[in-house]
Amino acid sequence: MIKKISIFSLYKKIIKNYWDHNNFVLFRRPNEKKVFFYSHYDSQGEKFFLIQDFDKNYTIKIKPKKIYFVEIKESLLDNNNNFTFFKNSSFLIFSYKYKNIIEKAIKNIKKGFFKKVVLSRSIKISFQNFSLKETFKKLIFSYPNAFISLWYDVDHGFWIGSSPELLMKCNKKEFKTSVLAGTIWGNYKWTKKEIKEHQIVIKYIIHLLKSYKGSIIIEKTKIEKIGHLKHLKTPISFSFLKEPDFYEILNRMHPTPSICGFPKKESLKFIQKHEEYKRNFYTGYIGIVDKKNMELYLNLRCARIKENKKEITLYAGSGITMNSNVNHEYIETENKIKNILSKLVFK
Repeated sequence: MIKKISIFSLYKKIIKNYWDHNNFVLFRRPNEKKVFFYSHYDSQGEKFFLIQDFDKNYTIKIKPKKIYFVEIKESLLDNNNNFTFFKNSSFLIFSYKYKNIIEKAIKNIKKGFFKKVVLSRSIKISFQNFSLKETFKKLIFSYPNAFISLWYDVDHGFWIGSSPELLMKCNKKEFKTSVLAGTIWGNYKWTKKEIKEHQIVIKYIIHLLKSYKGSIIIEKTKIEKIGHLKHLKTPISFSFLKEPDFYEILNRMHPTPSICGFPKKESLKFIQKHEEYKRNFYTGYIGIVDKKNMELYLNLRCARIKENKKEITLYAGSGITMNSNVNHEYIETENKIKNILSKLVFK
């Protein structure tokens, strides 16, 4: 059952579920004008919100009794005295370790160990009074073409994000994905490096889908703008001859070369050895699942909020290939972190 409610009723439900230590999620699909709310009831219904971490150690299912939604209106965006953190600042903690890992990766690629590896890092900032409500609203209005989510789990706390990348959307025999790899900003032009990085992911998806019987459509590569960043995006769809096991496809697909690398086994091994931190739910996937449908997004441009420690952790990664420039890759992660850092609202 889906029911429309007021903003005030939504806030009451969020607060009640938080104080009851009950898992819940708020989300807005790309280019939609509705925010949906699921709270965990352990219902026997077939529809739920799925959250999976990168290493596949934790699976969270938020099974609602009822699904609620509110209409998005411009009036929701308050013009109050809250301020946005680091709006135009170049302040980020410099990491020599991350640069060293990129250098190691390029050397390994040149030696032929793998063709691409996606390396990530995290930064932590402390806070006194952080507004989850205003940050969520700011993300909704700042990134209309992203999947905006805010979820809470008793064991993992709050996570908020604005993902630009659809992992898979499927209904019966129809399947869609969007390859999103290759990033530039400012006055930079597309180079061989971004195009090669993007092509590696396309080839991986095509190879996987061609192991099934059906027909594939690869759309023209376009440019997707998310805030001040531009990404190469190629939508791919597949029609299966018979209804497949979408969980089996999901397990084969994830992690894709857009968040891990290629070949998968070798790049994943390099990540686990050198990143020196746990990604947790960053680069995992989140989204809606029922008996015949899946709509999952990679958990990117996200932050973890630890209320008890007054600490926010932000994450970003960059795809490393043979043509990578260490400084450019480093700056790319700064820009990705700023995409969400610039929308954090404090009181």
